[in-house]
Amino acid sequence: MAQTSVAAVKLDTRTLSLFKPSKSFNKSPSKAHITSLDFDDTGDFLVTAAQDESIQLYNAREGKHEKTLFSKKYGVHLARFTHKKSNIVYASTKENDTLRLLSLHDNSFIRYFKDHEKKVVCLEVSPSDDHFISASKDNTVRLWDLNSPNCQGLLHVPAPSLASFDPTGSIFCVTSHGTGAVMLYDLRNFDKEPFSTWRITDDQFLQKFSYPPRMPNWTKLEFSNDGKLILLCTDGEAHYVLDAFSGEIKFRLTGHVPIHQTHQTSGNTTFTPDGRHVISGSGDDSLVFWDLGGPVRNDRTLMPSHITPAGALDNPLCVAFNPRTAMMVTADTELFMWLPDLNESN
Repeated sequence: MAQTSVAAVKLDTRTLSLFKPSKSFNKSPSKAHITSLDFDDTGDFLVTAAQDESIQLYNAREGKHEKTLFSKKYGVHLARFTHKKSNIVYASTKENDTLRLLSLHDNSFIRYFKDHEKKVVCLEVSPSDDHFISASKDNTVRLWDLNSPNCQGLLHVPAPSLASFDPTGSIFCVTSHGTGAVMLYDLRNFDKEPFSTWRITDDQFLQKFSYPPRMPNWTKLEFSNDGKLILLCTDGEAHYVLDAFSGEIKFRLTGHVPIHQTHQTSGNTTFTPDGRHVISGSGDDSLVFWDLGGPVRNDRTLMPSHITPAGALDNPLCVAFNPRTAMMVTADTELFMWLPDLNESN
């Protein structure tokens, strides 16, 4: 499966419109929903978790399925690569709420992280070292080190909450939907108050859909690779791109059809590696993108372009972009690997 590095391809509006499914995989006879996607640091491998308690490993560079593992006893969600591509950390979905470090090489557990008392809804590994962070329905956000079973830091945050590291790994962001707060912490001083706290509101826009205006549920939190922007995804009429330094809403991304999910996923919206575009699944079974360098209305609203027409996809509930190559992946009960058809541009 011939791929081109992100550096060699300009991910402009034209190129994104040329993306087409190159490979598809359906590894579940029961058509179980895939709930999370994650690429390793090199972009060579992709791991998925699904509701049938399976973990699927793919060779993304070659477009091949590598192996299937199961976590039948504990369930599996939010499978994340560590910086060793043979290891993943993931959240349990039954028995208990333990996080588990697993070797994909021999399907053996390396370590357990046991302090959460309710379901973990967000799990992210630091881009720079062995720290990782988890957010749970137990109203806590916990900081961990892959080399120790002991929690390294604890924040009491009203659930539902999300957490994410900036590209340097020295700062992490935590959100609390109930309070409308977005908070930035210094990793070296995580036991201190956040050094920035912003309240995210958008009443003037949201009152078009409900009164009193209601902020949609926040479903994903992500920094752009240059650390300048924060993507705050929702299950409603708009996603938000924030200035990572001021908390200002720089862009309101709208024009898609909201996806009202019956189960939690790792997210259906993501930045491209260059931070210039945001890709999203849409509730009309299409894939759309917003050009953050394109025309913006006075109210900061951006409208999308379509990669696929409405009805072309079966519920793109999970979306991820390869960090190293011009490739993206969408999934629900099937997984699709997408590449740009550059011949079409000639």
